[in-house]
Amino acid sequence: MQLGAHVSAAGGPQNAPERGREIGCDCIQIFTRNQRQWRVKPISDDEATAFRAHREACGIGSVMSHASYLLNLGTTDPEKFAKSYGGFEQELLRCHKLGVELLNFHPGAHVGKGVEIGISQIAQALNEICRAHPDKTDVCLVLENVAGQGTTLGRSFEELREIIDRVEQPERLGVCVDTAHAFAAGYAIHTEEGWEATWEAFDRLLGMDRLVALHLNDSKVPYESRKDRHALIGRGEIGPDAFRRVVTDPRTRDLPMFLETPAGPEGWAREIEWLRAAARGENLPLPEIEDAGVNL
Repeated sequence: MQLGAHVSAAGGPQNAPERGREIGCDCIQIFTRNQRQWRVKPISDDEATAFRAHREACGIGSVMSHASYLLNLGTTDPEKFAKSYGGFEQELLRCHKLGVELLNFHPGAHVGKGVEIGISQIAQALNEICRAHPDKTDVCLVLENVAGQGTTLGRSFEELREIIDRVEQPERLGVCVDTAHAFAAGYAIHTEEGWEATWEAFDRLLGMDRLVALHLNDSKVPYESRKDRHALIGRGEIGPDAFRRVVTDPRTRDLPMFLETPAGPEGWAREIEWLRAAARGENLPLPEIEDAGVNL
């Protein structure tokens, strides 16, 4: 089992593995760059070497980068598309240099142009990236499902399938399911029946071998609200039972799982402990954690 969280890479990505180890992470998710700026400092050879060494020394398994929220591969605006493509390409190069094997990204938004055009734009970008970098197959491009707010794409497994079907090298793509996003998008993972239906639909449309990671988040907003508001594990509208299922269901329990809850590092450590206990079949009360108000 790999349980972890989105840890800070402040001061350089080489600092992230130790921060993960300190709170009991088996795996970590990071921003390799300031995700609120277009222009960023390149990763140096020394930083890359140190990251790899610290990752091994800290016993960190899977590492996933979360691409910048500024990117929108679904836009038809030439300038914005070019900037998004360039930012995504740079993130791929950064992951390759660091040895980060999973590059997670939100598919994009059509911004009023329609689902068909938005999906076409996203697939075009992914095809161009894969053609331009045939030697970067060590980095899996990971589509994340979204809550469906506004004109964002990837709310449903059908939309993710549409994107993948248009990619010339689909073997280079994976999927990360965010539990809060799935719930807000209309997947009833808070009930046992809905949990089963969700993974049956995923397997039918995408195949379980396409699932490479999970974001573990409860939801501050109701079922099918189409809003993205993360809550502490078990403290939101989803409730604790779904998270007990995720760490015991054979379809999901062996995947790298990353917390993005508004708990902060100390809170994540306690959530990881609770999830490990749940995996052992222990029915412990939820940990008392302060909500830091951060929505990753």
